[in-house]
This record gives sequence, C-alpha cells and structure tokens, in this order.
Amino acid sequence: MGYELISKVIPSVTGGLFDFNLVGEVVDSLLISPATVLAEYIRQELLMTDPADSSDWPLYISYFPDVKTEMGAIYDTTGIKLGRHMDGEVIQEYGIQIKISSDVHNDGWAKLEAINAELDTIINEEISIDDEDYVIRFVTRNGPPIYLGVEDGTKKRKLFISNCVINLYRI
Repeated sequence: MGYELISKVIPSVTGGLFDFNLVGEVVDSLLISPATVLAEYIRQELLMTDPADSSDWPLYISYFPDVKTEMGAIYDTTGIKLGRHMDGEVIQEYGIQIKISSDVHNDGWAKLEAINAELDTIINEEISIDDEDYVIRFVTRNGPPIYLGVEDGTKKRKLFISNCVINLYRI
C-alpha cells in the first residue's frame, strides 16, 4: 500500500483523530551525528550559541572545554533499537546527553529547563546542515535536569545534565 493511500485511509478510519504525514523520503543513514543535528536546532532556537561566535552560553559538540563557566555540551550516547521493517529499514532512536555548567546554581538549572521545554515541543522539525536536510521527528526526555554537583577541580562550576533520545532521519 503506497504512502498516498495510507495518508487517506488512516484519518478516515480514525475519524480524523490520527493523521499520517511523511515529511520526505527517508534515507537510510545519517551523515553527521545526532548530537550535531540537535545542537543546530538548539542554536537556531537561540537557546545556546555557536562557540565560534564568542557569545554567551556556547554549545559545544562532544566535548566540554575548560574555557568558561556558562556553557553547554551535547553528546551522542546509547540509543534504543526499536525494531526492523521487513524491507530491512532499522527503526531506532539515538541517545543524547546535554550538559550545562554555570557558576550560579539556578542559572544552570533554568538554562537546561528552557532547553528541555523546547525539546518537548519538537514535531517534525526540519534542519539543514551542510546542504543536507534532516527531520527531527521528536525528542523524548528521560526526566528533569539532574544536578551533578560542583565539577572536580573547580570551586564553583556547577554541572547539570539531561538525558534523552531523539528520533530523526535524513531526507
């Protein structure tokens, strides 16, 4: 059954309660890490900045430098394999961890809460990076921010993390 037919059958059978939208042709592999895609989304929403801009609240990808206090990093972590279609397509969600540091406890907490609130609103958001298009279907957080305490070797750099999984694909 083609996607065009499915997109007409599902709403009619469910009385319009459920809809079916395919946001483009799904391509099998990502060319960049899911953390890079989500970092671009967070920066586009002006919640964090690109470190190259030398602005407040830079967001680094896959490392946490010791350059300033009010900053963040996003990492690829263990995801979840949900299954495989009969045609061989693997359905999976990629693991992500977002880490925030701040001298002021409530500022770090508030920054991560703002990011989490934005992630909860994602529904089929298209992101373009280096002439490639990606769609973030959704992000599922594991819970609220976690306070890790003061970073070792510092006197006041407080660390917060949030763990989630992201469902995305390249079109």
